[in-house]
Amino acid sequence: MRERFDVIVVGGGPAGAATAASLARLGHYVLVLEKAKFPREKPCAEYFSPGTMDVLERLGAMEKVSALNLSLVRGMRIFGRHNSFLQSYADSQTGLCSRHAMGISRPLFDNALLTYARDCGAEVREHIRVSDVIVEDGRVAGVRARSGYGDEQTISASFVVGADGVHSVISRSLGLNADPDWPRRIGLVARYEGAAAITDYGEMHTGRKVYCGLAPVGNGLVNVGLVEDLERPTDRGPMEPYFDKRVAEFPGVRAALGPARRVTPVRGIGPLAHKVRNVVGPGYLLVGDAAGFRDPFTGEGIYRALRGAELATASLEAALREESNVPIGYAAARRSAFADKERVCSLVQFFLGKPKLFDYVIDRLAARAQVARGLTEVLGDYSPAGKVLRPRYLWSLLKP
Repeated sequence: MRERFDVIVVGGGPAGAATAASLARLGHYVLVLEKAKFPREKPCAEYFSPGTMDVLERLGAMEKVSALNLSLVRGMRIFGRHNSFLQSYADSQTGLCSRHAMGISRPLFDNALLTYARDCGAEVREHIRVSDVIVEDGRVAGVRARSGYGDEQTISASFVVGADGVHSVISRSLGLNADPDWPRRIGLVARYEGAAAITDYGEMHTGRKVYCGLAPVGNGLVNVGLVEDLERPTDRGPMEPYFDKRVAEFPGVRAALGPARRVTPVRGIGPLAHKVRNVVGPGYLLVGDAAGFRDPFTGEGIYRALRGAELATASLEAALREESNVPIGYAAARRSAFADKERVCSLVQFFLGKPKLFDYVIDRLAARAQVARGLTEVLGDYSPAGKVLRPRYLWSLLKP
């Protein structure tokens, strides 16, 4: 007999695990299909904004995550070519620097969330590769999948959630992928041991069409992430020597790492940008990177994944309750939650592409503490992004 669930979640990463956990807690029959076996590595900066911790609290998963080996990060110092400014995470009500970001390796974090989904009652099957969606009477009605042993499966559900990343099978199967216009970049990451200078604060070093981020991730390790234009060199050669060479070209990174040594292989992903025509439709929705992703500079990827899972849960719960074919209110909820932050990210990307302008902005932020604090709260995902898009704020930032 063909199995049937209320919801099938394709992808067991943060967005998928959080969606599955939340729906299972509400009493729904949820299946997670994951192609890998957890814990597994995932190319990522491994730096999660303060707002991420707020969402984990609401999901009920913070206690499980807090028990892991992680780093609490007080802020991020962003370097231009000639100056820098410090993002210290102050509480927006008290003004005290009492908030933290979190640095943690993705194998630990992702495995904890997927375990939490199991604990909440979701069924999780690993080593299952989804190949296609099933469409019946104009709506998604399930998936076709194959196990690691080659067994084919056809599984039905009222709804299918695509939480399978920037190369989403669900998005591709439904013809939802669109060409991202800008930017098109590749990300390379590795962990280092022995970088004693990187403890309470992360660092972001910028160059021309390239930047390098450093984040403590627990157990004495630092994540080093390099992002550059995908079209840059066509002769990169072997990944690890190329990565080592490019990282060493940043004087500030060399100074921060000191005698530290790379202790993991270099992993990469590209293009980083992913764009879709629709995030929701009859019988399906997309969440996390599968729903669209631009660039990791502003560090909101995991926050968007978890916040998106909250929105997806509310939408699917309403649709299941009202027997609707389409998740209710999902696209509008995402616009409300993310549109202003996306505009802020676009502004940051514009500044990054103009080194002289970016240096000018860094100088102003370094000299104007109140202005810097407003931007820090937005980039930390714990204050509404719209406030830094207002003409008054932009003038206070850009005026001579």
